[in-house]
Amino acid sequence: MEDAVSRVMDSRLGDLLARWRESFDPEGMLRPLENLSPHGDHLLLIAIEDQGCRYLHYGQAFVEHFGVDLTGQVIDTLAPEILAPERRGMLEFDYAFVQSRQAPLWRSYTANFATDAKGASVIETWQRLVLPAGGNLLAVGAYPVEQSQPDGEAESLLRLVVERVPVVLDRDGRICDLALSLRDYSDTQRHAAEMEVLANHDALTGTANLRHFHRLTGLELSHARRMNRSLALLALDLDHFKRINDQHGHAAGDLALKTFAATCRRALRDPDILGRCGGEEFAIALPSTGLDGALVLAERLRAAVEELRVPLPGGEVLDFTVSIGVAVANPGAEGTPDVSALMAHADRALYASKKAGRNRVSIAGE
Repeated sequence: MEDAVSRVMDSRLGDLLARWRESFDPEGMLRPLENLSPHGDHLLLIAIEDQGCRYLHYGQAFVEHFGVDLTGQVIDTLAPEILAPERRGMLEFDYAFVQSRQAPLWRSYTANFATDAKGASVIETWQRLVLPAGGNLLAVGAYPVEQSQPDGEAESLLRLVVERVPVVLDRDGRICDLALSLRDYSDTQRHAAEMEVLANHDALTGTANLRHFHRLTGLELSHARRMNRSLALLALDLDHFKRINDQHGHAAGDLALKTFAATCRRALRDPDILGRCGGEEFAIALPSTGLDGALVLAERLRAAVEELRVPLPGGEVLDFTVSIGVAVANPGAEGTPDVSALMAHADRALYASKKAGRNRVSIAGE
């Protein structure tokens, strides 16, 4: 997760955090505007006073972006048109939390911060880092960021978290806690459901990721043994996938993967389990299915993929094929395999399909 933080956190905030770590003294920050000077235009210096949070320094970038200089102003006294009540509550919670815990707080937030030349709302995403600066002082750095595609499931999950709940960091920039306000807490069930989906599913295709596929298939395999039923497993690999990326670009490769996953879903029953095992490799578990049924489905999938024609920007059309290996765990068979062993059998059959010329179905053991 530490690597995910470094990839998701805006690099400018990462530098700010590093400079703060080098200069922060628990007994009192030295000179915030001097120690953190490269970020001065994107920095707020805030004093926690009896009457509220007062801006001692308001970076020039904020003045230019929001059209107002709030130096010397107290948050509680700002007019609603300058600071909306819901944003004021968010800021006050963040500042009070950091002052109490004396730990960095990181969050991302998306809102309407401005209007364009035509008066239309401009929705922007900002990342903010609130840092204890000793005594009653806080240093806050904030930068607008571009929305980008996450590199993997950990990054996708972390982006969702920091957009919903402030993340508490330790001195080394590692996640150590979440800061939940009452409103955040009331939304926890919905956010937890969203995070569970992201944790268990491939971000690109929406299929089960390898870990989740193993877990679901393991449950089905145990059930098949108890009920004395067969379970079939298909290993699938898109043929010459590297060639698609090389000739048409990674966006075309992503489109091929999503189209393939959608084609599989249309062919499967509700109990069947589709998972992405990595790259262009997929697997399908077929509960209560013997060899004959698995072969029928595998051949149907192979033919459906062969007939696909995926339009690309610029008028090109993408086509590709799939190789498939089939393995079956039959009831009462000696040495009934676990999920890993069953997948290994299917992978060997898949390799046989590749070796025999691709775009075909092979059976484990033949």
